[in-house]
Amino acid sequence: MAQPHVGLVLVSHSAKLAEGLAELAAQMAADVTILPAGGLEGGAIGTSYDLIESAINDLLGQGLGVVVLTDLGSATLTVESVLEFLDDEPVTFVDAPLVEAAIAAATAAQQGDDLAAVATAAAKAIDVFVASKPAGTTASTESETDVDSTPATKESYSRTVTVADAAGLHARPASKVAAMAAEADGDIIISFDGEEVEADSAMMLMSLGAARGASVTVSGESGDTSVIDQIADAIAQGLDD
Repeated sequence: MAQPHVGLVLVSHSAKLAEGLAELAAQMAADVTILPAGGLEGGAIGTSYDLIESAINDLLGQGLGVVVLTDLGSATLTVESVLEFLDDEPVTFVDAPLVEAAIAAATAAQQGDDLAAVATAAAKAIDVFVASKPAGTTASTESETDVDSTPATKESYSRTVTVADAAGLHARPASKVAAMAAEADGDIIISFDGEEVEADSAMMLMSLGAARGASVTVSGESGDTSVIDQIADAIAQGLDD
């Protein structure tokens, strides 16, 4: 797996909110450094220039690019004030919904994406949630197995399996699938309930709403058969350790 090159700073008016979100994002991006910068120095509600600056400099000191995310307008103003003195540093502020953007950025960073790609993932995160159907979509009631392995054509290959994880294809399972798919030479597609998404995006995978027991199809080019099998087997066996 690629080494992360980007860390995150999560800025919120609430220290507890920033810390909780950092903990959540870390579940899907264990190798990414995610620093909360919430509240004031004494723990009161607000935003602190010094805490934000310290978190950013901490990541820069580790040789990482930095994506900064905020919750509300005044936090954004504080971040912009900090960034005025960091013109030549690899730091990018992304104005996007904090929770969705943090999850998207963390999973992109976990896959080894560069600063621009991680920032783009954060910026586009809300589009995935707006476009997605509600979670808990009715899963197939038929007893599926992973024996349905069919080369659709000479140039493609697919596997249909049943989602084993209790939480479905969500959070850590989605992140692990995305990491595996990122190793493929071509695009790996996962299909569920008439929807298709690229498997290297944890956010897109979560948008499928594939619950436990759902039947999903993993497909791609025949040259990526081993990756497709790896992903299909993992989904069928369960990924949430």
